[in-house]
Amino acid sequence: MKSSALSSSDREAILRRAIIRAIPEYYAWPETERERYRLSVPKEQDFLIRQAVLRSLFGIEVETEEGLNEVMKGFDDEQYLLLNSTLLAFQGIGEDDFFLNEWLADGVTLLDFETIGDYARDDHEFQEQARKKEDPTYEIRSYRGDLQTCWGRLNVDGEFHYATLVSLARHLSDALDETGVEQIETLIPHKYVEGKNHGKREQGGMLWDYRVDAGGMEPQLHELRHRYYQYLRDCHARLLDRFDEYAMQRVYIRRKQRDLEPHIEFIFSDKSALDPVRFRHFFSDCRRIAGEVSELAGFIEQERKAAVEYLQAQYSDIQQNFDPSVVPLRKKRKIVLADGALEDLP
Repeated sequence: MKSSALSSSDREAILRRAIIRAIPEYYAWPETERERYRLSVPKEQDFLIRQAVLRSLFGIEVETEEGLNEVMKGFDDEQYLLLNSTLLAFQGIGEDDFFLNEWLADGVTLLDFETIGDYARDDHEFQEQARKKEDPTYEIRSYRGDLQTCWGRLNVDGEFHYATLVSLARHLSDALDETGVEQIETLIPHKYVEGKNHGKREQGGMLWDYRVDAGGMEPQLHELRHRYYQYLRDCHARLLDRFDEYAMQRVYIRRKQRDLEPHIEFIFSDKSALDPVRFRHFFSDCRRIAGEVSELAGFIEQERKAAVEYLQAQYSDIQQNFDPSVVPLRKKRKIVLADGALEDLP
């Protein structure tokens, strides 16, 4: 069934019938209790609801969780859109049915974080402690309003949308990553070719062995990439400091249509923008402090111009001063793809 064939009221009715069948007492509970329940719903009830919704939407019968997951592997974007938009009211919270599609620790739900800032601080602490555990010499960084890219779903004025949430510093860093790939390809044209071991069987999978061919300039290419990687790390830290100091308290809201999927990007300037946005009132809080998208475009253009100038200067320096016969020591990695790992790729 196509998403266009069902109105929002039809989807609501389908979900309501599924919930009543799985949890007869659900609608007799206060909303606060329903909210707590659906964020930690037992697996059995969750399966029964999705089983009934699948039957109503697509006429598909499944008897087990494994069967349901197998069916969904064959779904296209439109089927996922219809399924996700129907289920959202049982997954999200607040006036937008906001759902954060990210992993949370056992026993932790979205209700443990009132604002995006609360979530970002907690995630920052987790990431920093993980780095410290891996490398005892690592110096813990202070929180400066960084929000790693995360994904969500919500209803905006009654319409379902996928959402991306990210801090401005990280959004600009991601844009510069793409810029670097394009500019480095322009400066040193290259391609990837199969290595001699590609496709060989090993450890229950197959070796993924590709090597870069830059027409004899492979050492220069590696050096330029290495320098740009350091540039990106320094740039991200610089942007975090800059926007933390400015405290602009803006959210840049960009609507996009990705094929059939309605999508909104929420780009938070700094922690002064993360702290006032509550999960239960997500879109209205974002709209209240929304910034001009043209301002965001100006930031992107400014940083891209600086990155291109940096790469051109480094390329010139490498051509004049870099000795390609001096090979830095780097740990050689071996990539083994498990059988079936590429099945879902287009």
